[in-house]
Amino acid sequence: MSNPSIVIDPLESRKFDISIDLQKIYYHPSGYQRTSKKLYEVAHNAGFDFTLAEVQEWLERQLLHLIHKSRPCFIQYASFNGIQNLNEMHQSDLTPMPHDKIGNRIFKHRGVIKDIATRFHKSCALTNKSSASLAKMFKAIYDDPNNHLTWPKVLIVDKGTEYLGECRDLLLSHGVKIIQAKSKRSTSIAERDHQEFEKHAYIRQDAVDFILPLTERCRAWVKGLRLNDDIYNDTPTRLIHMSPNEAVKRALKGEKIIADPSVKHRRPIGFNEPRLTYKDSVLYLLEPGELEFGKSRITDMNWSPKIYRIKELLIQKNQPVLYWLIDKNGDGPERSFVREQLMKVRNVEYPPKWVLKQY
Repeated sequence: MSNPSIVIDPLESRKFDISIDLQKIYYHPSGYQRTSKKLYEVAHNAGFDFTLAEVQEWLERQLLHLIHKSRPCFIQYASFNGIQNLNEMHQSDLTPMPHDKIGNRIFKHRGVIKDIATRFHKSCALTNKSSASLAKMFKAIYDDPNNHLTWPKVLIVDKGTEYLGECRDLLLSHGVKIIQAKSKRSTSIAERDHQEFEKHAYIRQDAVDFILPLTERCRAWVKGLRLNDDIYNDTPTRLIHMSPNEAVKRALKGEKIIADPSVKHRRPIGFNEPRLTYKDSVLYLLEPGELEFGKSRITDMNWSPKIYRIKELLIQKNQPVLYWLIDKNGDGPERSFVREQLMKVRNVEYPPKWVLKQY
């Protein structure tokens, strides 16, 4: 009998070796390699013969792997600043608007698609928020040859049902990975875009209202939609220090767009931040109406009624430490928390059980 043989693909073997060596450098760093070029220089100085393209491919795989874990707060604090290429990651969101009737159509919603790296955006007016209408919006924007936005690698959306069904099928057919954010913080860039548009749209409406009789109110906003897009894309953005149109031009030439952190912290963060340990007991800050499943009330609790421990934490340079929590039953909130959202507790005494019999 012939001895069994194992065929090893040399390309796959090299990828495996690259992954092991780069993990040792990237996840146990003596410095901080924010870009693939810096990571390549460190690996080259350490004696490895990796090419820049191999290092960049490995970094992209790591990012997609982290995104696959669906941790919205991690994406907000870490990955947004790490997105440096055009059409690598987009955010999309819908917001209700005053009913603007044009001809026989009544437009009720504004939809926006925003590129994370360049802040370039395109928006559309929708008559309803159905999945079919949203699919038409994506197709119209991404298939437009005169538009810089194309089908991205990753799209971050909220939990709205409009992103399911026909819309979801369309995105998956173009190889787009969909992430449903668990909080509004993870779609903050698109949410902020809505606020900026509404501010200018309502100023125009108020100007018209001054010369209208009291029985009539201006609801026009659709006509200024494209004009507002053009003005915004030509206006310098604070975090990238250039206009979105300028950022797109640089990105098309192969340049990386590096954004500043959106929050300036007045305390040590990253590796210098004092950290909670796995033995600490904590309460977390509740979202408005989180326990009551509705609008917040003045009598609502501020902190969680249950005690949690630290399940895991994430440390990155120039970013706040993120904590995930777990209780004694192995359950915990899906989102992560920064230190200001946690209260360290020691001896907690709950009300006696006879209270349950009274209510």
